[in-house]
Amino acid sequence: MKKLLLIILFICYIKNYSQSQQLKGEWILDKIVKSDGENLEINNSKYSMEIFYKINPNELSINEIKFKAKFYLDKISLENRKFKYWFEEKYLLLQEDNEVSLLLKAEDFIKKYPEFKPKIEIRNNDSLLIANKIIHPIFNNEKTFDDFIIPLMTQEASKDMDDLYFKIQYILTKDNKITNIEILDKRTPQYDTQFIQALKKGEKYFENPYGMNMLVTKEIHFLKFYQDLNDKSEKELYNIIHEGSQYYDNNNFDKAIEKFNKLNELKIKENRFTIRLHEGYTKLAISYLAVGKNDEACINFRKAGDLTNFEVRNYLINFCK
Repeated sequence: MKKLLLIILFICYIKNYSQSQQLKGEWILDKIVKSDGENLEINNSKYSMEIFYKINPNELSINEIKFKAKFYLDKISLENRKFKYWFEEKYLLLQEDNEVSLLLKAEDFIKKYPEFKPKIEIRNNDSLLIANKIIHPIFNNEKTFDDFIIPLMTQEASKDMDDLYFKIQYILTKDNKITNIEILDKRTPQYDTQFIQALKKGEKYFENPYGMNMLVTKEIHFLKFYQDLNDKSEKELYNIIHEGSQYYDNNNFDKAIEKFNKLNELKIKENRFTIRLHEGYTKLAISYLAVGKNDEACINFRKAGDLTNFEVRNYLINFCK
């Protein structure tokens, strides 16, 4: 009897260890479905979204926000959340209440969706791996890089902002050194200088796990408060998003379409209020789906993004082939 018990305990240990090893690493959300396998409603904010999970012993990170975690044979327990989990083929499935998240490791995600396969660029006889949403540097700090640099930057008041777009490019070498920093779209001399200084201070936390030099591009889009806007079209943009969203949230999709279509009449300068425009065109597209006008929906989904944009990719896959 004792021998049988030891064998059972050993089998349970091996199974638990095997699953723990299988759980480890970074997982990318493919989609979320209902517990019966059906797709979510098209106006569910979780229908298409960007979520990266990283699982380490005693820790689970969701979009780089870390949580203490306990792992069991079929459950993951956080302080305020619990997931049931299991594996199917290459997928890790996490069930929370009546929703199931389908996750893939990066290499499997790229195999299924080759649009995320990183490109190679030759510069000065050096082959550079082009970072993207899937293939990117690791920032080994308790904070995300964005949170890390906030205390190092002078925070401007909304009313003082003018240039709302910043773009920088650099190489993270295979030895984890930052070189060839180049600002592609300047903001202000002070901001540009401080960002470069913050990037250099963060260098010791960056890791390039890919074995070749990586070209990294970072864009930052800033927003202004409505009361600080001076441009008529920009004020109208905020009004359209606000009023259109009220119709959208109440499932009044015909009225939402009428309101959001006014976005096309606005004259917004390039790289200004990109986030708000993305929101407007996405809700416009979903509203068209809701009234059965798929062609118009697809036109507007493509205004919001392509297949590498996580917020619209599942719509493009399911409705715009």
